[in-house]
Amino acid sequence: MLLFESKAAQRLKIYSLLKVLLLEHLFFEQLPFITLIVGVLLAVGAILGRLGRFIGLPAGLLFLVVGMLIGEDGIWGVEFDDFDLTYALGSTALGLILFHGGLSTPVATLKCAWKPALALATLGVIGVTVVTAFGLWITNPENTIAVCLLIGAILGSTDAAAVFDLLAGQKLKGRAKEIIEVESGLNDPMAFVLVFGFTAQVAYGTEPGMPLVWFLCEQMFLGAILGVVLGWIWLHILRKARVGPGLYPVLAIAAAITTLGITMQLGGSGLLAAYLAGMVIGNHSIPYRPTVDRIFATLAWASQITMFFILGLLVTPSLLIADHYELMIGGALLALWVAFVSRPLVVGTILLVFRVPWRENLLICWSGLRGAVPIILATVPVLAMSTGNDAMDPNLVRIYGVVFMAVVVGSIVPGFLVRPVTRWLAMNAGRVMEPEVELDIVSGGTLEHINKTFFVSSGSVADGRTIKEIGFSHGVTVVMVLRNGELHTPHGTLRVLAGDHVMLVYKPKFALEVEHSFIKRAEA
Repeated sequence: MLLFESKAAQRLKIYSLLKVLLLEHLFFEQLPFITLIVGVLLAVGAILGRLGRFIGLPAGLLFLVVGMLIGEDGIWGVEFDDFDLTYALGSTALGLILFHGGLSTPVATLKCAWKPALALATLGVIGVTVVTAFGLWITNPENTIAVCLLIGAILGSTDAAAVFDLLAGQKLKGRAKEIIEVESGLNDPMAFVLVFGFTAQVAYGTEPGMPLVWFLCEQMFLGAILGVVLGWIWLHILRKARVGPGLYPVLAIAAAITTLGITMQLGGSGLLAAYLAGMVIGNHSIPYRPTVDRIFATLAWASQITMFFILGLLVTPSLLIADHYELMIGGALLALWVAFVSRPLVVGTILLVFRVPWRENLLICWSGLRGAVPIILATVPVLAMSTGNDAMDPNLVRIYGVVFMAVVVGSIVPGFLVRPVTRWLAMNAGRVMEPEVELDIVSGGTLEHINKTFFVSSGSVADGRTIKEIGFSHGVTVVMVLRNGELHTPHGTLRVLAGDHVMLVYKPKFALEVEHSFIKRAEA
């Protein structure tokens, strides 16, 4: 009886505690509102995501505005200044973005672009950092060299999510697309290392020197080795696991997160490891591959808009306008300096060494999009220099104000102008239009072939031709054709028409040939 009463008393205490939490805790009071806002954000983002890609702007800019409207100066006045949470979420989100980038990067792309891309991801980031710091210093000499270099490092790399989203389905002449994609996947780790090094100098007076060089080498070496090793380990786990189609994507997400965590725990660059692990897995057959690709595409999109939303919450516009309006102008000018001076000067020079044709060179120089990455990097000095009583060093407001405006302007320029510049340089080779229907072969085993659905665009190679006339190689099989809601069994004399959806199964080596047949040619 005593034991029963004791348990009853315990249950009563637990019930009382839950009641207090649900009724009195601020978070739970706001939970219905937070749930509503998240749902609306996801719906609006999904609807406007394609529009952002079409006009060349990251969809996250919309969420930056929404974050500001909800934030301290906004309609609901939500106060948010948790930089620890921002960094934790941002690092994990960026790891997922880079893992997805690795999954979608064929070895053929790496082979043709790795030398210039690696140079841009290392020497290029360092060069852009230095030239950007110089531009900041000559316009605002009261800044120390260390602070200028820190801000330059924050803005030194391109944004992988923005680049992958902008170039999705796009076909460019030469190696421009391949170089841009591989560079954006490799340059974030270098930027993180530089930001940590310069933050140590600004916050603690530590001289960068050889310790920074050693830190850089350690991060890159361990990140590369562990990325490849863990990628191979997870590849075998993913091939042998029999968890069913519902849980298999969860296992793939676990592969990304554990690779990121283990590498960071051992002192390496988790971001580089995540990218390389994704590339190892992505270039081999795994079960449920189409499902995994879609899940990570969704995660990458959600990660990008989440970081823009948090940036909107973190920024207090009234503070910037009232006391630091010059920072807004300075940040905007700095973004233009990066777009028109830093990146063209550094990247253009490096690409000349690799004899990249001038049209490709100019397009690569202009494609240095900024997005969520600087948001994450800007939290590093804030975390390092915050005082124990939560009072913020005025220099932190300056750094975050500059980064805020640089991200906004850097997302618009060159983002908004990438497509016009591509047309002006005559670099547009067309695009593979996104299908409105997906016809998949879902297999729990490993398939050595790719199954993919293509939309037949007007004027493409396939438009108006019979399957036999298209002339696919023997390693390519047309499985079915969907026309006006009806499935047609393919045969050699079946004529493919604009508006059809064609499902094919083919070996990876025929991917470029297959895509060539469905490219919507660029208008002259």
